[in-house]
Amino acid sequence: MSNDGRRKRSRPSAQLEREMTIYFDDSLPALVDAITSTCGEGALESGLALRDTTGRLSFYLATALDDEHRASIGAALGAALGYYARTDRVIAGIEDFGVVDLLHSPDIIPVTVAGRRVRLIDRRLVGADWLREPTKLKTSGVPRFVFSSLKGGVGRSTALAVVATHAASRGKRVLAVDLDMEAPGLGAILLDDSTTPQFGIIDALVERALSPLTSELIRDLVGASTLSGRGRVDVVPAFGARSLANPADVLAKIGRAYGEVVREDGKIETMLDQVAAIIDLVEENSRYDMILIDARAGLHEIAAAALLGLGAEILCFGADEPQTFQGYRALFSHVDRYSRSEQVESEWFSRVNLVQAKAPLDAELRAEFRRKCDVMLKGGALDKSRSTVPLPDGFNDVLWDESVSDADLGLTEGASMTEILSVAYDPLFANFDPLRKRDQISQLAYQNAFGGLIAYIDEALATTEGARRS
Repeated sequence: MSNDGRRKRSRPSAQLEREMTIYFDDSLPALVDAITSTCGEGALESGLALRDTTGRLSFYLATALDDEHRASIGAALGAALGYYARTDRVIAGIEDFGVVDLLHSPDIIPVTVAGRRVRLIDRRLVGADWLREPTKLKTSGVPRFVFSSLKGGVGRSTALAVVATHAASRGKRVLAVDLDMEAPGLGAILLDDSTTPQFGIIDALVERALSPLTSELIRDLVGASTLSGRGRVDVVPAFGARSLANPADVLAKIGRAYGEVVREDGKIETMLDQVAAIIDLVEENSRYDMILIDARAGLHEIAAAALLGLGAEILCFGADEPQTFQGYRALFSHVDRYSRSEQVESEWFSRVNLVQAKAPLDAELRAEFRRKCDVMLKGGALDKSRSTVPLPDGFNDVLWDESVSDADLGLTEGASMTEILSVAYDPLFANFDPLRKRDQISQLAYQNAFGGLIAYIDEALATTEGARRS
């Protein structure tokens, strides 16, 4: 090994390769153990771990490093990390080029790994918005509610449409926004050919990357639903009339809509920044009583924008099935690990509400769902006796490690959720098409299934309006 920590790799024997196999989930704990054993706890706390876009790791000390220690620490990290050790510079001292700047980088996030705190920079090709600090609940402007789920088919968009039409029937002005560009549904539910606007959220993202959105385009993002009642339901669909008339261009637009925008001054706008700016612009152009956002299913980049970046109340839909608890535990554990502030984390969790979708009428079965949610949030939701746990689409299997504590995987004691709601299963809504089946949006029809959800949102709106008046 050379003095700068570089090491040449030859192909190990099959037996040695099996012995030194390190996977992604093992790599960061292995780094923490290696640095602690070679440099001490103080070096771990003051230094910095960097994970690059491939997942490889290196460590930067806040102290000087002589050649002898550089070689020995580099060898220890190489042995501990296997293929997850950076090949160019696995260890560096404060005197090395660029280290001082890295040690004071705003991208550093303190995380807990195997019971120890380490400062981490996590470089990503995608998913960078998941590292953003959640935006606090908006206390000015229009109240916002995000409808999210891990998978489609749980009635998320149906619930949003019912809430929107219910509010409009009582004279409220509602803005509904469809962020699910790969499986759009809200526009088809609430708009017809005559009311679909020229543009959709996909066009706003593509056009905004090249130039500021004009007032004309913003107006043409919004279509007024005929289901408005005494109030009004305005809709920003995922696809507008132009996309529907030119379907061959849709995938080309999607390929560009998810990209970051680099401005002339060098400022980078991520998906979170762009979505938040577009919704703000639409809000400014009209007076609404509430904004309802239909998030993309799963844990995609645009889901991060909806869940972390809009300052909204969050409704997490899921049926009583393993994917719900495994997936949401992954989401909540991630937020818990990467939060820079316990206060901000606690505030975010306080406005997250789990919604049991397709809930049975049996009270005992609903209570069982609540019990599973409680176990999930306390950190012991999954059967750790199994070697692997199948996760929903978009996740990789997780190898469970008995040495990992619940605190590493679950929520902190201070994080709690406001409420667990339910939407009852009702075959009347199995084929939801309110434009053609107006009886589906009569209060008599939807009250039993959606009454609890509607009551929760009505109460949240009343609380907000009361706070403003005072």
